[in-house]
Amino acid sequence: MVYMETSALAKRYLSEAESAQVDSIVERSSPEIYTSRITYAEVLSLLARSLRDRRFSPRDYEHQKRRFRQEWDGFHIVEVTAECLRPAERLVERYPLRGFDAVHLCSALLLGRPDFACFDSRLNAAARAEGLAVIP
Repeated sequence: MVYMETSALAKRYLSEAESAQVDSIVERSSPEIYTSRITYAEVLSLLARSLRDRRFSPRDYEHQKRRFRQEWDGFHIVEVTAECLRPAERLVERYPLRGFDAVHLCSALLLGRPDFACFDSRLNAAARAEGLAVIP
């Protein structure tokens, strides 16, 4: 089981140095891929920003957006509930996390001990401190 934080999952749709690693994680972990409900808006936002910044042609943008939306249905979604967010206060007091980073960490911890796929160093440090195996 792997929890895909936005910085990792987005590399599946944006051409970046780590994209091949992420593709490998997804292929190896499917169908046991989990992510938070907030990832949907975050990935779409990153794709739209890439279009505005001209990293994508309009055609490539539409292709990657369609690909993401199709794959989304195959992911296990962790809903942002009161139960999910229960450890948020402790996490933000203990680690220098932004709000949505805390939501991602809460979501992963709700699952137990999934592998945690992430490319954010602060969030990775907090995940390790909470006992999660950070990949890649």
